[in-house]
Amino acid sequence: MKWKLTLRQKGLLVVAFLLGFELLLLGGFSYLLRDAQMQIDRLQDAQQVISSLQRLSTLREKATNGLLVQIQFYKDPPGSRRYYETFQKYVDAFPGELVHFKNLLKTDSVNRFRAEELDRVCRAGMAAIQEERKLYSMKDSLQERIVIARLSSVMFHAARLTDNLVDYYTKIEKDISPIEEQSRARLEQAVWAIMVLNVALAIAVGQLFVRGITRRLAVLTDNSHKLAAGVPLNPAMVGYDEIAVLDNVFHRMAGTLAESARKERAIIEHAVDVICSVDSHLAFLAVNPASETVLGYKPEEMIGKRCLDFVVAEEREATALALKNIIRERTVAQLETRLVQKDGTVIDVLWSMQWSQEEHALFCVVHDISGSKEIERMKQEFVSMVSHDLRTPLSAIQGTIELFREGMYNSSDEAGKSALHKMYLSTNRLLGLVNDLLDIEKLEAGKMVKDLKRTNIDDVIKKSIGSVAGFAEVHEVKIDYREEDIFVLADEDRLVQAVVNLLSNAIKFSRAPAVVTVETSIPDEKESQLNGAQSRYCEVRVVDTGRGISEEKAKTLFQRYSQADKGDNKRGVGTGLGLAISKAIVECHHGSIGLKSKVDEGSTFWFRVPLWSDDFQRQSGAGFKPADAPSGT
Repeated sequence: MKWKLTLRQKGLLVVAFLLGFELLLLGGFSYLLRDAQMQIDRLQDAQQVISSLQRLSTLREKATNGLLVQIQFYKDPPGSRRYYETFQKYVDAFPGELVHFKNLLKTDSVNRFRAEELDRVCRAGMAAIQEERKLYSMKDSLQERIVIARLSSVMFHAARLTDNLVDYYTKIEKDISPIEEQSRARLEQAVWAIMVLNVALAIAVGQLFVRGITRRLAVLTDNSHKLAAGVPLNPAMVGYDEIAVLDNVFHRMAGTLAESARKERAIIEHAVDVICSVDSHLAFLAVNPASETVLGYKPEEMIGKRCLDFVVAEEREATALALKNIIRERTVAQLETRLVQKDGTVIDVLWSMQWSQEEHALFCVVHDISGSKEIERMKQEFVSMVSHDLRTPLSAIQGTIELFREGMYNSSDEAGKSALHKMYLSTNRLLGLVNDLLDIEKLEAGKMVKDLKRTNIDDVIKKSIGSVAGFAEVHEVKIDYREEDIFVLADEDRLVQAVVNLLSNAIKFSRAPAVVTVETSIPDEKESQLNGAQSRYCEVRVVDTGRGISEEKAKTLFQRYSQADKGDNKRGVGTGLGLAISKAIVECHHGSIGLKSKVDEGSTFWFRVPLWSDDFQRQSGAGFKPADAPSGT
């Protein structure tokens, strides 16, 4: 049966085996250690008893001798220092040593009665010594001799008991010493045996365990070298441990890297921009196939050639200097140049470059910006057009003013009134152009809509209709609107501006006589969710029956400077900013705007802004931002 063990489980199994063996060895070692310790404890107990007996003998002898010295020679009073030093301190120390001695023998059942007997005799001796001292002070010679005789008998008996105990424990000490030495020797031998067995077993088991690991790690190392060299890997390992799992993951990683490399090559090969590498001599090392699309050269036609050969002649020196600076400073940089295509066409390109010290190459992405340059040129043309449109009404105003100054017109006659009216129209046209140019930048930066508050959409529609009423009458267009009170979160003036732009656009493209319809509604919650709304909103629609807008043109109609085709004479002069301004205003309200149109059937411009709710009133502090309105359908 083959066990399905992980590397961790195998390691734990090895450790458990070694620990089991260690426990067996430690059990034997512990037995030997306890035996040795027991012998050592017996030896130490015997030595302590002998030492205590010797101290008792010394105290007894010094107390007796001190008594004789005091009686025969010093005859000091009991409270004197010499009395204490020669006699009293030994008498005082005797009871404490007796207690210590008895504690040493309290567990010795054999000699405990001897200890008690010795304690009784010694205490009797100490009492006799004290009594002798008193009798000597009283000058009672007869009684003193009797006490001395009793003291001699007691001391003799105490000495005999002490000698017997000393002999007994001295014999024990002699008997234990060889046993203790043997225990020490056995313990030392056991320690060495355990060390040798432990090392041998650890080496043997470790070799078995490690050899299997190192052999398979060698396979992993070989696979890593093969992966780096791009050659096939060794077969995947079979097993359940971490190394086998790691090897399988390594094989999957190798497959993923191969797939990533394939995708990377596919990206480079199918990239729109030219991706290339250039050496320090500015010669191409590698070029992707996009070079044929961008420059007309196949990669093999460019590799080995200097990149400056493809730069227009008048820019080669400056380009060479810029490239060398990038290589020297090892920075990430961009550079605009003009390149010559294979057919001789000159294009504008943007080089994005970074020097790699490891690869010793300059990696570049060459992006064709001719289209951007063309857009910039068109923008300049637009500015020129706007400048012309600004100068035209200014010139008309200036001419009219000059005629009035020279007396050619009188403001009270018909010619004068007509001239003033034309000047008024020119001024309005001029202000409209200037306001459009100023508003589009501010609105797209989100700087124009600041007064968001509870606003009735009915008021917004009515003000907007009033603003274009004269324009609609001139173009024979009627505006149809059904009043309905709906409250939204809006800047009323800016929202009026957006609706006016939509109405003006609808009026200009309606075929007279015509009707432009303004509709308002609040979709239910289900419809709002289908449209991707996070909150309820109001939808405003401006419907006309004009010529309609093609699907292709509708995609760019809300961009700046974009205009529908001038298919009729009602289009009038404009900047192409009206719808872009309306879009910016609606988006500043966190709303959305869109268009539905069919050619020859008419168009419906719509926008959506959030409804007012009580939550807006509570959250109207600094930093308040209503929930996003839905994106267009």
